[in-house]
Amino acid sequence: MRGVDLKALGIPSEEEYVEAYCRRTNRSGIENWDYYIAFNMFRLAAILQGIAKRVLDGTEASQQAKEAGAGAYDLSKLAWAQIDKSVKID
Repeated sequence: MRGVDLKALGIPSEEEYVEAYCRRTNRSGIENWDYYIAFNMFRLAAILQGIAKRVLDGTEASQQAKEAGAGAYDLSKLAWAQIDKSVKID
């Protein structure tokens, strides 16, 4: 969604989303937020890898499968960058 004006679409920033979630659930914050983001990015990358394999096997379920599966590697790199960002070395 790079380059998309999320604000114009009414989609909050990550910070705004977390603040709203915490306000609605009476939390002061979410510990290990970066971990949850990275975990879900890797999870989605694994799903995309499965789609890529189905494309190779000829059993894909949609015409967009090849494009979706092709995103697995890039998403896993982004997930790793999320981990690098969150690691605090003392």
